Amino acid sequence: MRGVARTTAFLVAAAFIPIIALAQTPAGFEFQITLSKQAAQRLASSGEGITVQASYYGEPKKGAEKHVDEMGQIYLGDERIDLPGKAATARINGSGFEQAAVKWLDGPAMVNVNIFSSRKAGPDNILSCDLIDGELQVVRKSRFAVHCALIEEGMQTELKP
Repeated sequence: MRGVARTTAFLVAAAFIPIIALAQTPAGFEFQITLSKQAAQRLASSGEGITVQASYYGEPKKGAEKHVDEMGQIYLGDERIDLPGKAATARINGSGFEQAAVKWLDGPAMVNVNIFSSRKAGPDNILSCDLIDGELQVVRKSRFAVHCALIEEGMQTELKP
């Protein structure tokens, strides 16, 4: 929930570093991942990593219905990155974005990003993280942090950007 004070201390990753390659791709973007103290400790002690899954999509224009997925949307690709289990800058380079499918969109390309534990140390996800879902161009231009805590901490998640 926006505006809710957080009582958990967060470890903040280093400042954003401009990446020219991201600016040159139509779907590349970056954001900070911060961790609660408990999440940082658990990830470090277990050797667990963080996985970021970006999925690109959009609404179909009239006549493009034969190209929709099971959700009734145009699938524009996805990208997955695995990071060490610590606060970091997540850089999505846009390599999974299918530019050719944009012609079937009615409106802007969208992106949905989910962050979860990599399941190296166990079979279950242990993280609860803020969500990213919105217009790709807005996400690309925004600078924001996604906060993660252990699921057991009961953190309220926020929608970003």
